[in-house]
Amino acid sequence: MQDDGGEAASDDEERWLPTRRLQLRPPRRGDVAALSAALDNPRVAMGLVNVPYPYLRNDAEAWVERERARPCASGASYVAVARREGGLVGAAFHSRSDSWPDGFEISFWIAERFWGRGFGTEVAHAIVDHAFQAGGAERLWCAIRVNSAAARRVAEKCGFQFRDTGMIRSLAARGAVPIERFVLERRVWASLKAWGAEGAMRRTPQEADNEDDAIDAA
Repeated sequence: MQDDGGEAASDDEERWLPTRRLQLRPPRRGDVAALSAALDNPRVAMGLVNVPYPYLRNDAEAWVERERARPCASGASYVAVARREGGLVGAAFHSRSDSWPDGFEISFWIAERFWGRGFGTEVAHAIVDHAFQAGGAERLWCAIRVNSAAARRVAEKCGFQFRDTGMIRSLAARGAVPIERFVLERRVWASLKAWGAEGAMRRTPQEADNEDDAIDAA
């Protein structure tokens, strides 16, 4: 089976991360147009620190090629595709951190047309679980713009705990921006997974469908 970039899609299937409404899979060259369209939006790009704005097709092409060549030991990147309606919902990654002690860092974003439907939490849980289960992470860090309340809520629902504040260079803002740093330890994640499994058994399907953990960008 070939995707529209001419790649063997079956080569990636072993690394797919299925969730209730999404398939997270490694990026392909056929994702370039959708990636550039979603990120060439100031409401999305300004919530991230490593994404330029304007975001051009060349930027998306470079990101896809870089992530496809990334060694597995250094982390992983995924795009999230809606199972039912199709279309690229967002993207997420985890990678070894050079600046934060003894851990990995994660980031994720959701295309604006999918905001307000709980996809941010779904993507975040998937990439956090993968970082601990397959990536060998013992500690995860994330940096959140201080004006991104939605991203903060998602981080807290994933179990991240506030650590401190600081400044970080933002490509989109072309300068330093204030952030809050959050951390999640493996032992905390494992406890939450065990507790969540017990809670899920007690929830009705209607209660699960009514959850709305919206995120704009992280």
